[in-house]
Amino acid sequence: TALYVLEVILKVTINGWKKYTESARNVFDFFITCMTILASLYVYYPNAYNDKHLIRFIAMTRVLRLTRLLFSIKSFRLLGAITLDILPASRDIFVVLLFVAYFFATLGQLLYGGNITRDPTNPLSYALLGATDFTGNAYWPNNLNDMFSSMNVLFNLLVVNNWTECIEGFEYTTGGKTVRFFFLFFHLICVTVISNVITSVVINSFFQQLEVIEQRYGHNERVGHTSIRGSRAFFAANELTGTKTGVQGKYSAHIRAVNFDVDVDERAVMRRVFGR
Repeated sequence: TALYVLEVILKVTINGWKKYTESARNVFDFFITCMTILASLYVYYPNAYNDKHLIRFIAMTRVLRLTRLLFSIKSFRLLGAITLDILPASRDIFVVLLFVAYFFATLGQLLYGGNITRDPTNPLSYALLGATDFTGNAYWPNNLNDMFSSMNVLFNLLVVNNWTECIEGFEYTTGGKTVRFFFLFFHLICVTVISNVITSVVINSFFQQLEVIEQRYGHNERVGHTSIRGSRAFFAANELTGTKTGVQGKYSAHIRAVNFDVDVDERAVMRRVFGR
């Protein structure tokens, strides 16, 4: 901790506070250093908590700076930009998936809420003893007793994670196989239909946005006295689109869509604006 504090003091002394805070990495390091100091005071100050691991965990977060290396690789940088752009396009489908999951979670609580229990006074707890796969894997949290647990069960079904063992517990507590229809309908609607729709939308949007980004960050071009690089235009203010403005200096312009749309081509917009 003392070395981190010394590093901050030296950087601020040499570069000054304003220049020091202009770097996002420096701001991140300063925040972690402050958190480390507070954690050290909390741990070493006489109180009931004295676990030194807290200081180590906070100090270890400094290694997150290594993620900057990923952004220096073009393929990772391109993948990250595309992911951020296609998320809005998938929002509506994720909302539909959440609505369907909430409906099944509510229905499951009404039909099978309280069936999975470890209460020795409840006869259902003894019925579960026959579900050896369910009890052997300690699947007790996989129940439909409340909304959080129900969502946990449905998420396991969505990723097709050992759902047969989960069903076994409900079969023994209900005394029949009809509970399978509940899980089957959820599988057909969410896994077979909605998940495939999400996959197709993401793949389609990915290739659409890949084409747009390649155009956006492609080669530099000149339109009149304006240089267009990526989604930015650099120009001298004394003359715009053939008009003398009387303003001196060099400026840059950047266009960003108000509503995220994967089909927007900022470079084409810049070309139309400065090519008049």
